[in-house]
Amino acid sequence: MSAAMKIEQTELLKVVFKKEDTMYIQEEIKSRDQKLYMAMLMGNNHYDNVRIVFNTEDGEREIVSRIWARTDKYVVLKGGMFIPIGAVIDIFLD
Repeated sequence: MSAAMKIEQTELLKVVFKKEDTMYIQEEIKSRDQKLYMAMLMGNNHYDNVRIVFNTEDGEREIVSRIWARTDKYVVLKGGMFIPIGAVIDIFLD
């Protein structure tokens, strides 16, 4: 994986996310879903931040934030910002 450009949470408003899902292999999708669930638990129970790498039209980006919730289509971050789940490449539970 190439190095993702780190951005601040406020910059999410300017980002154009890739429309197609970044993952096609079922095992990768399952792993991403498990990491998102664990990150949500960490954010709600321990107030821990995680690193999220995601795809945009301008390349990979990385953000550090808390995940408060997960819907069928979006990851909801602290402050009400969101990222489409299909754009998420990886989650690091440091």
